Amino acid sequence: MTTKILLLLGGVHHNFEGFAAAFREIVGEDHHIITATYDGDALLRLHEDKVDVVVLYTCLGGAMKDGVVAEDLTVAQTGALAGWVQAGGSLLALHAATVLRESNLAMRNLIGGRFLSHPPQFDFTVSPLARKHPVSDGVGAFNVHDEFYIQEFNPEIAILMTAEDRGVVYPMVWMKEEGEGRVVYSAPGHTPSTWATEKYRQLLRQSTHWLAEIAD
Repeated sequence: MTTKILLLLGGVHHNFEGFAAAFREIVGEDHHIITATYDGDALLRLHEDKVDVVVLYTCLGGAMKDGVVAEDLTVAQTGALAGWVQAGGSLLALHAATVLRESNLAMRNLIGGRFLSHPPQFDFTVSPLARKHPVSDGVGAFNVHDEFYIQEFNPEIAILMTAEDRGVVYPMVWMKEEGEGRVVYSAPGHTPSTWATEKYRQLLRQSTHWLAEIAD
């Protein structure tokens, strides 16, 4: 079965086109139809367009670069995405997708967390927990040079992988059930070197496959 994937891009501080090209290569297009867009209104047409998986690679929520503010998703766009997931859709939120306005509780609750800060990029290890899950099984620990995201997160998430900074362990990959749907979030993903890391690529492939299963 062919999986229809909507890859939503946009915001500031990130190489969105570079990631889109990497995602197409990592996930492959033999069994996936991947549509990349910067149009948040595509979230209003998920049922109509028969989308199976939504992937967010965005940096919105008022993040600023060169005096330009990246506006968050609208109430209508957020509500449409949340309703679609709750009805059985699947969401893969990546890296800066958790950069949200503090007031956007609907998106925070949907993804399961919200970005707070990150130190300058450095090398760190992302390690799996003992919890068995199709998203992370067999991936093992891997090293990246990336932005280390410090986030607030909701208690209902199931943490799958973590990393440590200055003696404190933070969640890096998690999943959650949302109504009849599924959500996976992965924090690393800023740099091309991360996109080229084979275990990160395996993590994206397994996440996409697990999310697509409920569409089969």
